[in-house]
Amino acid sequence: MSNILSVFNPPPSRQLDTNEVNCLPCTFIQSMFATGGGIYLNSNIPFKGTDGKVDFKKHPIWWQKSVRGIGILLIGLGAYRFGEVAQMVYRDKFE
Repeated sequence: MSNILSVFNPPPSRQLDTNEVNCLPCTFIQSMFATGGGIYLNSNIPFKGTDGKVDFKKHPIWWQKSVRGIGILLIGLGAYRFGEVAQMVYRDKFE
């Protein structure tokens, strides 16, 4: 069957194994990327020009605060996902 037909006629669903649902390396990488992206968006690096100064006509204050707010949300998401990693490790070691 072609790939296009499999979109309209998908194969039957299957039960996922617990290892597929709770993927420790996947969750850890997601946590690190979300935290790193949030730290990057909270810095001045995205707004600096080639001369190293922030151009307020190109990046107004409201835009900078919006991008930094998204960065704070990403840091929070990274912390949440890291908490899930800690729970997975705790369950593996002590239960």
